[in-house]
Amino acid sequence: MLRQFFKYFKFSRIEQNGFFVLSILMLFLFSFPFIANFFSKSDLNLESYNIQAFTSVENDTTGVGQSNDYRSLGDHRDKDTYDKGGEGSLFRFDPNRLDKAGWIKLGLKEKQVQVILNYREKGGRFYKKEDLAKIYSISPAKFKQLENYIEIAPTTVKNQVQNIEKNSAGWFTNNAENKLKPLEVEINNADTTAFIALRGIGSTFAKRIVKYRESLGGFVSVDQIKEIYGLPVETFDAILPFLKISPHHAVSKLTINELDVKSLSKHPYISFKQGTAIVNYRNQHGHFRNLEDLKKVILLDDDFLRKLAPYLIF
Repeated sequence: MLRQFFKYFKFSRIEQNGFFVLSILMLFLFSFPFIANFFSKSDLNLESYNIQAFTSVENDTTGVGQSNDYRSLGDHRDKDTYDKGGEGSLFRFDPNRLDKAGWIKLGLKEKQVQVILNYREKGGRFYKKEDLAKIYSISPAKFKQLENYIEIAPTTVKNQVQNIEKNSAGWFTNNAENKLKPLEVEINNADTTAFIALRGIGSTFAKRIVKYRESLGGFVSVDQIKEIYGLPVETFDAILPFLKISPHHAVSKLTINELDVKSLSKHPYISFKQGTAIVNYRNQHGHFRNLEDLKKVILLDDDFLRKLAPYLIF
């Protein structure tokens, strides 16, 4: 049949060979998508499976309040993250305070622990034992193993949690005759645990507050909490009613007439440039006697001096 075709169109030998080659190429190009789809189908299905699992997990990283939803994702859970974990050493612990090493000692894997730490860092709290079971990385078997060892500090929440509603900043009971007193934090003496008890303050912000307090030499006003890096204004406004400062607390003072540039610029309020200006002026004009003398340094404006004044000693 092909011979008649070639004879009819008067194809030469070279043209006939070219026709065969072109036909084979066209057949290959036409078949390629089907062949590629056949061999990659299993890989694509696996990728889709993993993406679905990852997305499901990422959507639930807050951990508490949707246990029924993410418990149903069991078939998609990554083995390392959702494994029930090892037996570990059992001891009494507060899930609001236990550090990474403690969780691992209890038999949890690092990925499981990270889910818990992320939840706490975002301001999440455990108010009753069952709250830990809602963390999606904790299997029912592991929770059952830990349940009798969970001890939540009574300052975290009142025992009758079901009688409590949450307002914009603290916890209060519905019963007007039996109000739960809002948590108060003395900002110069509180540790990170006390700050974490405030709504919206996770471990990261708590550490920043304590570190900033140490750098300043102590707080002189609750408004200084607003200066914490990254702290949202709405979070500060919400916790402000619960922040207290003792009038008897003494802050660390800067001996302005003795410190060098490096020492002065360690204070959060003094830049290296300002510290240099202070030392240069002091070297040229002698010791500063009071705040009025400091005002003569060109780089120091009134707002700067107002904030720094409580930390100065002449």
